[in-house]
Amino acid sequence: MPSLVDGAGYFYPESRIDEFLDQVDVTELEREYRAQIEHVLGVGLRPTHLDSHCGIHTRREEIFEMTLGLARQYDLPVRAYYRPFIEKMRRRGYPTNDHELMDSYDLDTVDKAARYARMLRALPVGLSEWALHPGIGNAELRAAVPSWRVRQSDFDFVVSQEARAILEEEGIILVDYRALRALWNDKPHA
Repeated sequence: MPSLVDGAGYFYPESRIDEFLDQVDVTELEREYRAQIEHVLGVGLRPTHLDSHCGIHTRREEIFEMTLGLARQYDLPVRAYYRPFIEKMRRRGYPTNDHELMDSYDLDTVDKAARYARMLRALPVGLSEWALHPGIGNAELRAAVPSWRVRQSDFDFVVSQEARAILEEEGIILVDYRALRALWNDKPHA
């Protein structure tokens, strides 16, 4: 599918996502999404939701609508984490986040645990999504990802006793997309 790859035949890197979005044929993208969903189902796995690398599905209206169509067809929630898409989902009766995504990838690793503690204590009431990027800073991760310290600091916090204590103190309930999938499947959608 020509619009999914660059002139050299490779998928577009993150640094060229805007270029990709400007020229991608949504019909080709839908075929690729469908092939990936079918492959996952074909090996006996049950996905919890639909998402895309670098949030492709939330960067162009036509792509979001196509992804939502696949979500309806396969009876899977679609990840919507920016206000315009959260509102679209709500108007159509789909379960979704109450608040925009919090992504802490770019936070400085110095005093990150203290900052995370403040962020957890300040979470608003409702369903929030907080993107963390945990990883263990072993030789493999250090060789593959220049930002491995971000991943190690996220890992250190999420497995810490401090994080566990804050969750309990604040009454924060952790959920994953299986909870949204259950709500998605119980409701008729427009």
